[in-house]
Amino acid sequence: MTAGRPTLEILICTIAERLDCIPSMLMPERNGLRYVISVQYSTSTTPSLPAPLSLRSDVSVGFFQDNGLSRNRNNALSMATGEICLIADDDNLYRPEYIDNILNSWLENPDADILTFQAETYDGAPLHPYPVPYTCSVEISFRRESIISRGIKFDERFGLGSPLLCAGEEDVFMADARRAGLVIRFIPKVIVRTDGVTTSVGFTENKKLQISKGAAFQYIYGTGSAVWRSLKEAGWYLFHKGANPFPILKNMLKGIWILR
Repeated sequence: MTAGRPTLEILICTIAERLDCIPSMLMPERNGLRYVISVQYSTSTTPSLPAPLSLRSDVSVGFFQDNGLSRNRNNALSMATGEICLIADDDNLYRPEYIDNILNSWLENPDADILTFQAETYDGAPLHPYPVPYTCSVEISFRRESIISRGIKFDERFGLGSPLLCAGEEDVFMADARRAGLVIRFIPKVIVRTDGVTTSVGFTENKKLQISKGAAFQYIYGTGSAVWRSLKEAGWYLFHKGANPFPILKNMLKGIWILR
């Protein structure tokens, strides 16, 4: 603990080709804040570490040869030592006041296991309307011991880089946390700026995304509710986007079948 506040670790997942972008994410060193950087690479040799990172005492870096965002997040989690962890992507921007929002919120919610927050685009607009029934990964912070003690990890069947299910990993993570009885609260404070383009963009044209959503519905709600939600989703895209609902529904049902 530092001055009554918990230690916060920002878990940044990246790939070797984007490692040079990481130093610009880091703020000046401050007590109670650390960074864990998990780097995936596919070459025969381990990538070199940019000098700005090697000079930081508040940065831990781990390299591993593997694919998939969920595997990357799990590797970062295995490296973490802080009391509170914040999930991050390699295109996020942070400010000192965002860190204050996180740390103060944990002080005000000592019984919580997970706190979710708000994100903004680079232009300062809300990432989406709040509150919403789903949570983006970069909006999630958690008490590390609560997650570790219950064996909660990111399901590696879901997420970018997975063979078929290219999204939904944060929804599944949160579903596992709820099933484990963790105390989860939404805090209406901004903690990050990020790219406004999410994996949900282009849903009507993205077969893998449709399959992934059906699979996530199946995992979270079970078959009956997953089918009903898939019907509603396909209907929404028909009436609001003018899309043909039948291919969407077919692919979502395929995702349901994958996890049955």
